[in-house]
Amino acid sequence: MKNAKTSQTDVRVIMTADRRRGVVAWLLLAAPDKNRAHAEWEKDGAAVFQCGLLFTAVRTPGTIVRAAAGTSDPTEVDAFLVKSLDRGGVFTDAGLNRYYALVPGGAVYDWHAPGTECLPPGMGLGVPAVESARYKPGVQYWASPMDSPGDLCDERKVADLVLAGWGRLMQQEPSDRGEQS
Repeated sequence: MKNAKTSQTDVRVIMTADRRRGVVAWLLLAAPDKNRAHAEWEKDGAAVFQCGLLFTAVRTPGTIVRAAAGTSDPTEVDAFLVKSLDRGGVFTDAGLNRYYALVPGGAVYDWHAPGTECLPPGMGLGVPAVESARYKPGVQYWASPMDSPGDLCDERKVADLVLAGWGRLMQQEPSDRGEQS
């Protein structure tokens, strides 16, 4: 019997698929109803999960995230988030109006970054399907996909990003910030 050769590319694809399944299984631990959440992901591309023990999310306006990134190009913003938050899980709403950085559940008790909200325990959070990891206009997606189960953002780095965004926004003219002059 011949040994089948497996290329490095094949191994990488298998490992990526295994990690993705692990992320799905981990996220489903936060679903009030795992079967319903899985079905919602399949049907709607997003499902509701509970903030609390596994994770919570810091909801940040898109204007702050784009200011911190120094660009409004979604692909460049995504690359910025992946790098600055060490590949921690971040997703955005369909209109790029809000970004959600997944952080440890305990972060809610010490969160103070201006213009943002760390979602409280028990709050429902619409999370995109793990496969939705590329920008498409009008679709909620992972701007910084989780590589492995539990890949959360360091809340201090999220706070630093928010403060950097605010700093850049304050340097702009009021009309560039979307304010009335």
